[in-house]
Amino acid sequence: MAAALPDRRLRRRHEADRISDLPDDLLHHILRRVASTPAAVRTNVLSRRWRRLWADLAELRLDSVLAPVPGIGTVDGALGACCVPTVTRLSVSLDHLPPWGSGLSADRVAPWLQFASRRVAGDLCILLPPAATGGAVEVEEDLHLPVCERVTEITLWLGARFRLRMPAAGGTFSALAYVNIRDARMDSRELEEFVSVGCPCLEELAVRLPPFLAESVVCIRSASLRRLDFHIKNTRRLEVSAPCLERLSMSNADKACIAAPELREVAWEDDTFNPLRHQFTETGRHLRRLVLALSATTASLLQRFDIVDELTLDVLIPHGADGYKSFLEDVDMLPCCDVLVVQSTSTSHNSIPSLLHLLRRSAGVKKFVVYLEFMVNGVCKLLGCPCDSPKNCKIGDINLDLLDEVEINLISDEVSSDAQAEFVELLLGCNAPVLKRVVINMSCTCPFIREDMCEKICEICLLSNKFEFSVIRVGDEWEESCSTVVIHISAKRHLAVELMTFASLLEHEMSHVQ
Repeated sequence: MAAALPDRRLRRRHEADRISDLPDDLLHHILRRVASTPAAVRTNVLSRRWRRLWADLAELRLDSVLAPVPGIGTVDGALGACCVPTVTRLSVSLDHLPPWGSGLSADRVAPWLQFASRRVAGDLCILLPPAATGGAVEVEEDLHLPVCERVTEITLWLGARFRLRMPAAGGTFSALAYVNIRDARMDSRELEEFVSVGCPCLEELAVRLPPFLAESVVCIRSASLRRLDFHIKNTRRLEVSAPCLERLSMSNADKACIAAPELREVAWEDDTFNPLRHQFTETGRHLRRLVLALSATTASLLQRFDIVDELTLDVLIPHGADGYKSFLEDVDMLPCCDVLVVQSTSTSHNSIPSLLHLLRRSAGVKKFVVYLEFMVNGVCKLLGCPCDSPKNCKIGDINLDLLDEVEINLISDEVSSDAQAEFVELLLGCNAPVLKRVVINMSCTCPFIREDMCEKICEICLLSNKFEFSVIRVGDEWEESCSTVVIHISAKRHLAVELMTFASLLEHEMSHVQ
């Protein structure tokens, strides 16, 4: 036994350490594929040679994706140990930390920004948890953003903790192309200077902020800006001069003047649009896409454009008979559009005549998409309200001469199933001579489907042999099984066979889900 011990030790001494013998390039490649920097640090248990390899990584990902969540000390330690002169990505995600006791003062966060200023040539992302609400009001601290000449993307979600102060005039972010800032107080003049002077290559700017520190007037001038998401509360006036701007999303501006000759997409997230206070100068009358919460106070935006390739609407109708009459009058004519998407209807009135009214005013539409799962279908109890008039549910005057595709998204619960089936029947009964395809997405967030509704919708579609009818299941519970049941209708003599086939397929799929 004593003689065997030296032999065993000798064998271990001569055994190759295959991990340590791997070339540096391969080891770095392995570490780059690890989920995060803390996970890469833990690989030092594999071999002595691995103990400092992680510090040579050019990407520092201090987040919670596929790895234990980091703390403030982890961030400080990783930045202090980093050995490479240039970091291509610094990602710090601390949004999992509790609001109180997190220790996230400006003095703790500022060194991370200074590190980025010196070492990052690429992406900078810092996500902080929201500050606690209620109780004692914390005093906002100033957090200064230093000039980062080599950073190409900046994402700062600061959790309503700081006043973000921009660099003094003269500092240039020469490589910066993308900026996303949330939940920080800012000075409007500093934001102006930063965008208009300090970022000569900026292409995308997204700001969702509380009110400005002082003057709530901001003027953005940029020769490179292509996309602007502007949502700063209580903005008194917004002026934009951007000859290359293509996409605009905005809200909370009492007055706005947008000079953007290349503007093609608009997402109007405000609840009002006043053509006297909100102006698009130098912009043509043709948009590629318009997203709008359609109401009496925003309907005038539809008149600003003659052609909208894709029009996406959330329909908001006020209470009362006058509110519904106002809806009918304000939505007298929609812009000419190829695709009409109705994401939701929120009203105390019957939603079906409201949707039919939109179809009457969109005769040139080629594709119609409706999300009935988000249809808040009220039961109007007002005597004489137009929404309850039988003539508003008639479809004889709806001519969809160019409609060739319909997509219906619905959810089959006990409350809305009957109304959804009724709308499907009315929609498919409209005059649509070139309709070729109907897709119905059944969102199974509930654990069952109303079989009678499915059979009714299936029968409605099968009674017309002029289009392809597809039922596509959507939902977490259904993803792992077959996702589509498609019925191709070729002749009326196959109706009974097709209906039986669909019923058996549906029964099989439901038994599989259960």
